Amino acid sequence: MNTVENIEFVPLGEIRMGCEGYGLIIYTVHGVIDVFKDEIISVNSQDSERVVMLSKCGEFLMVNGEFGQYIVNIREQRISVYRITIRSNSIWSEEIAVFGKEKTHINGFSRHYYLQFPFIIQQDFQKTLSRYKSLRERQLLEMESAL
Repeated sequence: MNTVENIEFVPLGEIRMGCEGYGLIIYTVHGVIDVFKDEIISVNSQDSERVVMLSKCGEFLMVNGEFGQYIVNIREQRISVYRITIRSNSIWSEEIAVFGKEKTHINGFSRHYYLQFPFIIQQDFQKTLSRYKSLRERQLLEMESAL
C-alpha cells in the first residue's frame, strides 16, 4: 500500500532573478504534512521524484530541499533534519544538523542516515528549527570574530 497519496508544490514566487521557488505539501494516509509549504524546497522544478523519496519500508519520506534535507516519519507525522544550510548576511554553512542528544539510524533509502536531530511534531518543527539555526548563527559569528 502506498502511504503517499499526493504531493503538491506551492508557488512561493521569484526568489532571485529567474528562479521560482516552491514549497511542498505532502498528503499521506496518516495526515497532511504541510510544514514545508512556506519553505523553499524546490527551485524551477516541480519534479516530485527528485524532491521526495519514499523509503523501501514505506515508513519514512526523504525531502531533498534546496537548503535542507529532511526525514519525515509518515505514521507519526514527525520531522527531523539531516542536512541544513545556515545562511545570513555574512554566513553560509552547509552542515549535518546536530541538536540535542537524540540519535536515530534510518535505513531504507539508497544509503544509511544517522540523524542527530530529534523527530519533532509538525506544530513545533519550525520553532525548533529556528532555535537551532539561531544557535548555529551565533556560534559561527563568534568563531568568525575570534579569527
